[in-house]
Amino acid sequence: MGYSLDTVEKPKFLLIIPAHNEADIIEAAVGRVWGVLRHFSHIQCRLAVIDNASTDGTGQKVTALNIPEVSVLYAPMRGKGAAILYGAREGEESDFFGFIDADLSADPESIPKLLDSVFKKESDIAIGSRLLDKQTVARSFLRTFSSECFNVLRRLLINTPVRDSQCGLKLMNERGREVLRHCEETGWFLDMEFLARASRASLTIKEFPVEWDEYRFPDRKSKLSVLRDGILAVIAMVRIRRRLRQ
Repeated sequence: MGYSLDTVEKPKFLLIIPAHNEADIIEAAVGRVWGVLRHFSHIQCRLAVIDNASTDGTGQKVTALNIPEVSVLYAPMRGKGAAILYGAREGEESDFFGFIDADLSADPESIPKLLDSVFKKESDIAIGSRLLDKQTVARSFLRTFSSECFNVLRRLLINTPVRDSQCGLKLMNERGREVLRHCEETGWFLDMEFLARASRASLTIKEFPVEWDEYRFPDRKSKLSVLRDGILAVIAMVRIRRRLRQ
């Protein structure tokens, strides 16, 4: 049975932002994301920044914004995956859940169309994609090429039915969040494990092209290395494949 807009209690949506040492951009990031979420009239939206072992006061900057619907959770373990898992497990209960990268490479303006898909039960998981419409993507040729290679190899080794597993914008219903809670990857490759597990659980995954700009905060330096993380990605694929078989 779908949600009625006439019901007394609106469904709840919790969106998290994993953040490690993002003090320089977190206020702007939170402001922009909340600027999108606050316009939803049919859903109760909450935003939580998962301070991922930061040493630069990231969490304190969020608290200082004094937005009642925005909170901070402090994850004890470093790693993007660890932060997302902490938010999925320790964040407040909700009907819908999602995460977006702190650098907002995936435009928060894409959130409504993804959430609409999950809200209308057209999908259990709605994810952003950088590879469906490259005209909306601002990134270097090397990064795009490496993503294409990464995703070809991922489909061969793990067989997840999506074009782009690593885009940092993903929304889901309660079933998706429950699958996420059982994942084990604590680094950049949690997305791969999550989508592989969701596919095996027969959840419906739908991709949407998003506006993507890796230079939204031009003074911010990327924490990814194409060579180093490319090697780590292959190792992670093998590890996830073995884990799923077990």
